[in-house]
Amino acid sequence: MKVSIVLLIFILLVSIGHFLFDFGLLGTPAYEYKALAAAQMDEIGFKKLAEENGIKVEEDGKIKFPNEMRSKLVKFNMLPYTIAEIEKEGWILVTVTSDDHYLFRKRK
Repeated sequence: MKVSIVLLIFILLVSIGHFLFDFGLLGTPAYEYKALAAAQMDEIGFKKLAEENGIKVEEDGKIKFPNEMRSKLVKFNMLPYTIAEIEKEGWILVTVTSDDHYLFRKRK
């Protein structure tokens, strides 16, 4: 009986320690977070799309898409494309806030 109580207390202490460590309350934080506004997400997606199609991106960030490509862009769902591009860097989408901020995290 005493052995089972000691074992249960040990398991409880290890579980609490693991929980505190995962949330960064013990040791260093386990995750790094990044928040991107909708405009930043669009900027990342359009830049990558321009690079893939060989379109020049100006220094101030402006992109001039050809007229024949503009109709394709209207029908193109860029959000999954942009999220996949950010996830290639090791970031994982956590949530989207009500004010259109995209929260990503990656393990340190």
